[in-house]
Amino acid sequence: MKKIQRPPTLAVAAANGIKDAILEGQLLPGEPLHEIELSEKLNISRGTVREALRLLSQEGLVEIIPYRGAFVARLTPQMVEEIYTLRALLEPYALRLCMEKGAFDEETLSQIAKLVKRMGEMELAGNYAETIRADMKFHEIISERCGHRLLTDVLKNLQAMTLMFILSTKLYQSDMISDEVTHQAIYEGILSGDPQLAAEIVRKHITDAGTSLLRRMQSELGEESKAGVKDLEAEHLI
Repeated sequence: MKKIQRPPTLAVAAANGIKDAILEGQLLPGEPLHEIELSEKLNISRGTVREALRLLSQEGLVEIIPYRGAFVARLTPQMVEEIYTLRALLEPYALRLCMEKGAFDEETLSQIAKLVKRMGEMELAGNYAETIRADMKFHEIISERCGHRLLTDVLKNLQAMTLMFILSTKLYQSDMISDEVTHQAIYEGILSGDPQLAAEIVRKHITDAGTSLLRRMQSELGEESKAGVKDLEAEHLI
C-alpha cells in the first residue's frame, strides 16, 4: 500500500510560484515584493503571501528588511566569492567520495547524461529556468551519494545560494562556455573512473564560473560608480 502524499500548503505552493518567477526572470534580484500585488496575482490572502515570503527568506531567496519590506535576494561580489570558493572545496570532495564508494550505477549515469542533454536543449531554446533546474539537479546527484551526512547537509543548506549564483551567471551573461559543454566534461570525468580527475574537473568548473561572474559584477559596479560620479559632476556644474 502506497503512503498518501500530502499536498503542499497554500503558503508552500505560493512560495514555489514566487521561486519559479525568480528563476524565469519575472522577478529580478533587488526587486521589491509587494504583498498586495502578489496576493492579487496569486489570488491568495496577504497573510499567505507573508508566510510564503517568510519561507523564501529562510531559503535565502528573499530578503526581508524591517520597515522596508521584502525584496528578491541580490548577491554581492563578496557573497559570490564566498559561495563559489566554498563549493569548490566541498563538491569535488563529495564527488570523489561518491566515486570511491562506487555510488554511480548505470541508472544514475544515464540520469546524469540526460540532464546534460537537457541543459543543451534548454539553453538552445533560451529557457534559462529549466537550464538552471537541470544544472541544480546535476550537482545534487553527483554529490548526494557520498555517504558523508554532515557534508550533504552543508551542501543542502547552500542550495538556495547556489541557485542564486547560477541565476546570476545568466543575468550577467558571464558564462564563457555553454552549460552542456562544461557539464559534459564532468560527466566524462566520472566515466573515466578516476576520482581525482573528476574532482579536479568539478573544482575548475565551479572556480571558472565564479571568477567569471565576479569579474563581470565588479566591471558593472565600476561602470555604475563612474556614471554616478559623472551625474554628481553634472549637477555641480549646473
